[in-house]
Amino acid sequence: MSRSIRLLTLLQHLREQRYPITARHLAEHLEISVRSVYRDIESLRDQGVHIEGSAGLGFQLKENFLLPPMSLDETEVEAVFLALHWLKSVPDPALKSASHSVLTKLNAVLPKNKQELINETMLRSINHWLAVDEKTVEQVRLAIRYQVKIEVDYLDEKQNISTRVLWPFVLGYFNDKLLLAAWCELREDFRNFRLDRIQKMHVSETVYPEFKRHLFQAWWQKEQERKSNTNAPDKN
Repeated sequence: MSRSIRLLTLLQHLREQRYPITARHLAEHLEISVRSVYRDIESLRDQGVHIEGSAGLGFQLKENFLLPPMSLDETEVEAVFLALHWLKSVPDPALKSASHSVLTKLNAVLPKNKQELINETMLRSINHWLAVDEKTVEQVRLAIRYQVKIEVDYLDEKQNISTRVLWPFVLGYFNDKLLLAAWCELREDFRNFRLDRIQKMHVSETVYPEFKRHLFQAWWQKEQERKSNTNAPDKN
């Protein structure tokens, strides 16, 4: 695991914790030494991440998103729970964990009559995903979040493998597959990549020189133009 992706993974793991977590636990989770954990914590602090705690006491990320009080009707509650149950099926450990955490928090604050409604609701999301490395999914999602380049060995439809440097900016969750849209430095153009065809991946520390929102807007416009021409094939 590269140091950049290790720092991203450490940051994500801290985000998922409600209480301080020890360096030893972090070391076991990341499969590194306790000394390396301390160095990584200091590196994140140097980059402006607010991490409280110290050796022996545990560490906690002081960053949170607080939602104001809100009222949901029955249909809105069903919609939220259906979406969260769908998330529990995606091949991404962090999102699965997050969906479980949100469900627990919502159950804790819902009025009793709304909890009974959820228990009686028979809405289910059933998905079958093509086999994909869950670690790759998580790393791609983090690379998009932090707008860093990735290098992949990609197997195309003709079973040819090529090495690409990509600027990943959006990840689509379709019925059975995950599709990454990215700027490809090799093709000097936008390309779509199935995550189950990525054979090998490295996350760099290089931030790509464009906002992901702008890349998405340009890609979306090009996709609409391509769809208007039904004879235009998909390319990699």
